[in-house]
Amino acid sequence: MTGRDGELRTTDELLKRYKAGEREFEQVRLSGADLHNTILHGIDLSEAILNQANLSRADLRGADLSWVDLSGADLRGADLRGAILTRADLSGANLSHANLLRADLSLANLEEANLSEAILPDGTIQGVITPSEQDDADDTGGMVLRLYYNPVSWNARRVWIALLEKGISFELVALKLDGDQRSPQFLQVNPFGQVPVLVDGEFTVFESLAILDYIEAIAPYPPLLPREPKALATVRMIEMLTVNELLPRLMPLMRHEFGEIRLDSSALMGVHESLDEVLRVFEETLQGRPYFGGAALSMADIVAGTVIPWLPRLGHLLPKFPELQGWCDLLHQRQTWTQTEPTEGELAAAESHLRQLLAAT
Repeated sequence: MTGRDGELRTTDELLKRYKAGEREFEQVRLSGADLHNTILHGIDLSEAILNQANLSRADLRGADLSWVDLSGADLRGADLRGAILTRADLSGANLSHANLLRADLSLANLEEANLSEAILPDGTIQGVITPSEQDDADDTGGMVLRLYYNPVSWNARRVWIALLEKGISFELVALKLDGDQRSPQFLQVNPFGQVPVLVDGEFTVFESLAILDYIEAIAPYPPLLPREPKALATVRMIEMLTVNELLPRLMPLMRHEFGEIRLDSSALMGVHESLDEVLRVFEETLQGRPYFGGAALSMADIVAGTVIPWLPRLGHLLPKFPELQGWCDLLHQRQTWTQTEPTEGELAAAESHLRQLLAAT
């Protein structure tokens, strides 16, 4: 409904007009409105009144929220990447777990705002819980996800990236894999002594693909699985090809490079040719698209993207696959990739435990 003074005063009217393609709204007055889980990226709500509104888990990427009254608003888990919040009133707002990467907060009023576990504009995370802290509950009353990982484990890294892409709160617990994965304490978490493991309150899940599905289910925005049937099937196909075809063919090359076994030139050539068989399928699947699922990042990119960019380090170059090379370059422009990239020191420290790490992945 629009009031006599031209003010927009119902969420239904806002969503209807947004769905019809309208992006610029003037004189919006929606105090206490329920916009939970709504998709409003790119919307212009400058100078709107949204105090005490429920915008939890709303998709507000690139939104213009300058001068907006968001005092006391619930913005938990909201995606505010690239949003303009210049001079916005966020006093008393709950921004815990919100993703504010590259958002403009200049001159915003953040007095008494809750930014716990929020991703800040520079990519840092406010109030990250360290592995030494044992308190499971955050100050919003919810449970903090706990990820057991090793920085050089590809399987663990794919879960880490997905959590960062979702912008949800989690605690990292590092295992050195020098025997601590076989400790009685960790075997109570995962009886197989492997990473990654995700703990959500009293619920525990291991096996990275199962963890990725769980993350998608509990945090559907931004989506990392497409809904269109062909795109979804393609994403699942790339995930399974990475796990069932690419990684098994890559293991002999890894063991050769780290000195666990020695392959002669003929055997090495066979390994490289075997890898190329899989990479050709990946190359053809991209077909000029930025990501495997289409225009947006998906779980397929995360699963394959923690493996393929490492091939040149193992002596398998990608110049014959220009689509894949461009895709790798695109991934490395994302902060989630650079943030989770293992350091040379971490790689060197893990070398002596390579056999255990390979068994865990």
